[in-house]
Amino acid sequence: MKRVALVVALLLLSSPVWAKKKAKPKQPEQCMECLERAADAGKNCYSLQPGHLFHRCEPQSLPYARCRTGNRCCRGNYELSPIGWYKCEDTNGHTSPTPAGGAVLIMGDNSRHRMNTGHVFYVEKVAHKGGNAWELTLSHTNYDRKCHIETNVLAQYDQHTKILAMKTGHWSAWGKDLKALGFIVK
Repeated sequence: MKRVALVVALLLLSSPVWAKKKAKPKQPEQCMECLERAADAGKNCYSLQPGHLFHRCEPQSLPYARCRTGNRCCRGNYELSPIGWYKCEDTNGHTSPTPAGGAVLIMGDNSRHRMNTGHVFYVEKVAHKGGNAWELTLSHTNYDRKCHIETNVLAQYDQHTKILAMKTGHWSAWGKDLKALGFIVK
């Protein structure tokens, strides 16, 4: 009799009525703030300091770009890498292959230069040079792991191939064939 009661109890507990509901996978954060710009965007983005944790610069390139744009979308785990942020924004429809001033350029994996999670540039200005060619004026932080900011960097961008070639700045010696994912736009 005890065996029967035990079997019945186990069957009841394993039934859908008693079973715990599986948590739904977390969807990318949707928010109205994604389209808003902070009133003081850029105002406090330049105070770079060596960080205490792991001796890295603060802010890193991703928080710097967020500060410049006021973009508060796709927070949390999506902030662990520029590539993760781009994927979340792409899911929400906030990306474009076409550059625009005030957008964020997300670079893809570049393991040979220790950027396997990508890199972030803030797009200051764009100039269409005809066809797929664009000249971009960019700024970014932590490009040299020495806690510096670099502004007014010129780069050539091919919209069709999504290749970026640095013309000036710290990366101009080696940054000729950098793969971009695209742009996070307002």
